[in-house]
Amino acid sequence: MNTRQQMKLINTYICQSTALYGEWAKQHGMSYNMFMILYAIDMAQPCTQKQISESWMIPKQTVNTIVKNMVQQGYVRFEAGQGQKEKLVRFTEQGELLAREILEAMYQMEDRVMERMGPELCEMQLKSERAFAEALAKEVRGG
Repeated sequence: MNTRQQMKLINTYICQSTALYGEWAKQHGMSYNMFMILYAIDMAQPCTQKQISESWMIPKQTVNTIVKNMVQQGYVRFEAGQGQKEKLVRFTEQGELLAREILEAMYQMEDRVMERMGPELCEMQLKSERAFAEALAKEVRGG
């Protein structure tokens, strides 16, 4: 198999995985981006909108819009950060309940997927995904 065929398959599988997370999110009453922001906050709270945007590659405006909606719905609140402008995003009690309800089901599903794959394949996947992302970042960013 040549590089072009390999890249076609890699990109196909990346898109399929992303679409499946989007399908799962929709089944649970939210958009893919809302789900990923919920996931991101759970992984790193408190965090800034900028950190979410950069870590999860979600456009800043999308993050800002969704976080503002989450504030209005009572799921997150802002706290003062280190600088004068920095605002940290943190779950409210209601947000914690939503996150547990939604994310625990996702984490259980991901655990089952990883069990199906087995530890060796999971470790290989982690190493290859990281290596691919690092090499791609160097190419895209001119390094």
